[in-house]
Amino acid sequence: MTMIFLNIVRNAVQPTRHARALNAVDSCVTRTYARWVSRKPIAIVNEDELFDCEDTTRPPVRRERRTSARKSKKKKPQEGKTEETENARKKNLFMKLKENDKIVSSLMTNLKSRKRREKNDEIILEGQRLIKDALKSGAIPNAMIFNDLSDLAALKLPEEVKLYKVPYNTIQLWSTLTTSPGLLGIFKTPDVQKNKPIENALPLTVICENIREPGNLGSIMRSVAAVGCEKLILMKGCVDLWDPKVLRSAAGTHFQLPIYAFPTWDEIPSLISEESHIFIADSNFGDEFLPRYSPEILESSLQIFDIDPEDLKTKFTLDSNQSEETIPRNKYLMKQFMLKLPIIPYYSIDYTRRESVIILSGETEGLNFNSSKFLKERKSIRINIPLAKGVDSLNAGVALGIVAFEIKRQFLKKGSLL
Repeated sequence: MTMIFLNIVRNAVQPTRHARALNAVDSCVTRTYARWVSRKPIAIVNEDELFDCEDTTRPPVRRERRTSARKSKKKKPQEGKTEETENARKKNLFMKLKENDKIVSSLMTNLKSRKRREKNDEIILEGQRLIKDALKSGAIPNAMIFNDLSDLAALKLPEEVKLYKVPYNTIQLWSTLTTSPGLLGIFKTPDVQKNKPIENALPLTVICENIREPGNLGSIMRSVAAVGCEKLILMKGCVDLWDPKVLRSAAGTHFQLPIYAFPTWDEIPSLISEESHIFIADSNFGDEFLPRYSPEILESSLQIFDIDPEDLKTKFTLDSNQSEETIPRNKYLMKQFMLKLPIIPYYSIDYTRRESVIILSGETEGLNFNSSKFLKERKSIRINIPLAKGVDSLNAGVALGIVAFEIKRQFLKKGSLL
């Protein structure tokens, strides 16, 4: 019993002794740590030695390699971004100009005048659509005038192109549109004769004579490109090919087909086949007003037209205020000549036998006097589009579209075109 009692007392007193020892240690540590309370430990350097164990997560060597790999990965994107930024800066270098700056006014003045434009061999294109078509065809831009830098993002411009950022009001001032797209391109005049026709092009050449209305010429060019003609020839007397209204109404067809601008009638035989059929789509049939010519030209023309000079005197009387070289006499001569040419409906001809040439003239001016010799030598035929009663004539572009797509229909029916 005595031994049991002693064990009970020892077990009760021993925990109290240990508690006193711990309190002494705690008070000692607290007093020691109070001197360094302002310093906070960041990490344990010799953690493995302190706890006498090995690090089973990742060895230090691997940890260093991973760190270096992360650093290299971060550097690569930064280098790429730097290169892209530098390239963007190179491409987007531009000169910011104030409103009505002399540079812009000088460029626009030269381009608005046809004589200066032809002398400088430059044209102006407005809007992304025309500029993209020009770039696609290989046209070389000299300068771009813009208001919003984002408009240039879709254009793949060479680095040497000069860029001018100007206020929108300045662009609108020089624009031919009611609402300008805010983008003007100045190009070297393209050589449109080098444009290639489409594959399996229709064996058809269109010659325009005295087409003075820009909208008419633009619609004719669209019809020629849409039907797939081989070439388009514009005679002297037609409106400027690079007129802003022609560019807008043609909708990019300047760069889609070969165009021969302003040859003489003596040069036409070298541009077409010798066996081609010549068709005249002239709604006036000789009622055109022509330029003034000298009496010598008029006299020589009587032999071409097989007109008796005495018959001319009896059927045509000059007014007291008119001279020998007036417009009415030319009108009469052309009418007599045109009436001697055969005329048949446009749908009654088989166009698939030979190459066809359609000569199209303006509704007011009609065919030029100089064309008569060529028309007679090539035995030309007039083609007629029957119209309802009360309708005198059709727009030149509409008339061409009717005849040209009839020619294509015959080739497709015959299986000559794929």
